[in-house]
Amino acid sequence: MKINIKGPEEYTVSQWAGGATTQLYIYPEHADYSRRDFIFRLSSATVECERSEFTSLPEVDRILMVLRGSLRLCFDGHGQQTLQPYEQASFDGGWKTTSYGRATDFNLMLREDSKGTLETWDLAPGQHTAVKNPAGSVLALYAAEGGCRLEGEGSQGALSTGWLAVTDDDGEIRLENSGDSLCRLVCARILL
Repeated sequence: MKINIKGPEEYTVSQWAGGATTQLYIYPEHADYSRRDFIFRLSSATVECERSEFTSLPEVDRILMVLRGSLRLCFDGHGQQTLQPYEQASFDGGWKTTSYGRATDFNLMLREDSKGTLETWDLAPGQHTAVKNPAGSVLALYAAEGGCRLEGEGSQGALSTGWLAVTDDDGEIRLENSGDSLCRLVCARILL
């Protein structure tokens, strides 16, 4: 099982109207966000203005999770939602979306009928768990807080805050928090 581990020095950072966006991973890897030819994209953005307009992304389904701070998202004609840390909203990227508040978020963008979910997992010091990735899907684990060791069949590594592990191989990944503080992971599952 091949596990691709990426750190902050490998990420692409760009500016948007309300702050900065860090592209963590794009699939397929030769895709380009500006051409909108990706199937899915993982990113983390800072929202630095009290009020900001989200970039319009027609034909893109979005799942946004707040990591720090809080946001009130107003979807023109589609209601609003207030997010505290580790709460999420799913919405159409083509909706006119205005945010209020300052935050750091985690984004999953989906195109071409791909489907995805986000969830958080907490590993206490000394705790271990395992996660299976079925064929035809991608599993991404982002260390939002703390770190852990991970091991798949024939592959191993470690995550610390801000690092990402991705696999599209079928198999099981074992995770262990061998540190002395909480490890909080954001888990993205994408069905291609």
